[in-house]
Formats: sequence, C-alpha cells, structure tokens
Amino acid sequence: MKLPDPTNITNEVYEAAKTLFYKHWDGLPIRKAGVALSQLTKSDEYQLTLLDHREKLRNLERASDKIANKFGRTAILRASSLLAAGQAKDRSIKIGGHYK
Repeated sequence: MKLPDPTNITNEVYEAAKTLFYKHWDGLPIRKAGVALSQLTKSDEYQLTLLDHREKLRNLERASDKIANKFGRTAILRASSLLAAGQAKDRSIKIGGHYK
C-alpha cells in the first residue's frame, strides 16, 4: 500500500497498517504480523497540504519522542495497552519474549 503523502506521523502509519490487516485477514488466529516501510525520505522534507494539521501532529510526535527518550518507551501508551489483554508494559521488560 502506498500512502498518498510521505509521513513520519505514527498514527498515519498505524492506520494504514490496520487497513491492510483487515483487508487481508480471514478471521482466523494469526501468530505474527509485520510492517515494512520503504521509499524513506528525510524528516525535514515533506509535502504541505491545505486544510491539514500535519505540522501540529509532527510537533506532537516530536514531544512524544522526547518523553519516550527521557522516561522510557512505556511513559506514553495507548489506553488499550492498560486493559487486561494489553501487553505493552509486560513486553517492555522483556527481550525477545524473555525477561532481561
């Protein structure tokens, strides 16, 4: 799938991956899913679009990255990661599924 505009906004990549997943998923259990990105460009090169909040989203991404770099990758999580089925916190203390 090719996105209409270059992006380094996490949620845009996430939504594209989710769209592809649901397009091809047959409803059966899966073991592993992966995402690959290509045709990468420098982050300071991007397309401006009218009626868009991309710069606001880019600033939010930068702030989130600074927090993660200072306090760790689990300092900011999706709310669903805090549910009983969430695995982000548990996985953050493991390497390859095993405790460090």
